[in-house]
Amino acid sequence: MQAAAHATARPATHGGHGLAASVSATCLLALASFAWLPAVAQEAPGTAVAAGASAAAAMALPMHGQRMLPINGRATRVAVSDPNVADVQILSGSGSRAGGVMLFANQPGTADVQVWTSASKTPRHWRVTVLGDDRPSAAAASQAPGSMVQVEVKVVEVSRNALKDVGVRWSSHDGGPWSASLSLIPAGLSGMANGGFSLFYTSGDFDAGLSLLESTGMGRILAEPTLVAMSGQSASFLAGGEIPVPQSGGLGTTTVEYKPFGIGLTVSPTVLSRDRIALKVAPEASELDYGNAIPISNGDQVTLMPALRTRRADTMIELGDGESFVISGLVSRQTIANVSKVPFLGDLPIIGAFFRSVAYSQEEHELIIVVTPHLVKPIARGAHIPLPGDKLEKRNTPGNAWGYYLMGPAGGQQMPGFSR
Repeated sequence: MQAAAHATARPATHGGHGLAASVSATCLLALASFAWLPAVAQEAPGTAVAAGASAAAAMALPMHGQRMLPINGRATRVAVSDPNVADVQILSGSGSRAGGVMLFANQPGTADVQVWTSASKTPRHWRVTVLGDDRPSAAAASQAPGSMVQVEVKVVEVSRNALKDVGVRWSSHDGGPWSASLSLIPAGLSGMANGGFSLFYTSGDFDAGLSLLESTGMGRILAEPTLVAMSGQSASFLAGGEIPVPQSGGLGTTTVEYKPFGIGLTVSPTVLSRDRIALKVAPEASELDYGNAIPISNGDQVTLMPALRTRRADTMIELGDGESFVISGLVSRQTIANVSKVPFLGDLPIIGAFFRSVAYSQEEHELIIVVTPHLVKPIARGAHIPLPGDKLEKRNTPGNAWGYYLMGPAGGQQMPGFSR
């Protein structure tokens, strides 16, 4: 274009020379045009090759998910078409730890991500789709429709208790107007039905008694509820019962409300991929507690209304297929020490033991709830499913009970059911 402009700017002084100048200018313009066209034609193929080298790879992530982008070399530049949908962060390496690019899914939508590395002049290109909470992820879509999740929950509680009681009781009477007595027997030793060791001394004018008791106990409660639910759905069950609780109504009436107790489980699994499961689980274990019962009087009758002792958890976790997680734990210890004594006399060494009593108790509870999800498939059609007690139960026949009565276990028979 500069040559053409220079050619047309030259003035014509003679007719022949002006015609030659015009022809020369026209030729220069044509040559300049033809010289410019090949450059455009050469650039187009290069652009096509670059586009082919950076073909977009599809990637799907759940909302608020993250994933490391697979790249070779060190990332030098990053471009994101919509940072509101997806964003990236370049992680620098140190020592033996390699760096990389972390991708974050912010909100549902689609965004293009390009990463330039030191190992290649052509950027890597990803088309990222961020899925919302109400749509299954791409990994979950690869699962067979109606994926089933089996959730195993273990509720383990161990309780230990210790009790130590010691007390004295004595009385003095000489037949005169004066008498003295002292009773420092703890409540756990006040009745002979509670056991313990007692030593008595009786004379004409003096009676004395010493009572000792030490007891320890340990209990373990294990509940293993198992429930199967479809991905994205909720399921629950209760193995126990319901206790009626009377309540006052209007105009002097009484209504009854039922409170459930036992082993309960509510699960809501969601399959994220072939080996990842998001699980909302709410296990519960409750039992009747007559130690904290409330007496209810109805005329001349008194009814004890038991309390409910409950262990409950409600949480949301993400686990792999077959992995376990402790979702709840509790360790509690209650210690009670009570000393009853006669003022001043109970503080004396050695002899003060006859004027005081000691009651010591300690109770410990340890609770753990463990959850394990599994991806399961239905049992094949026609397959035999063994059930508990199949090999122990015996059908009732005319001779089975009588044969056991005559021969006993030596006859190789057993009573119907589970009795031996």
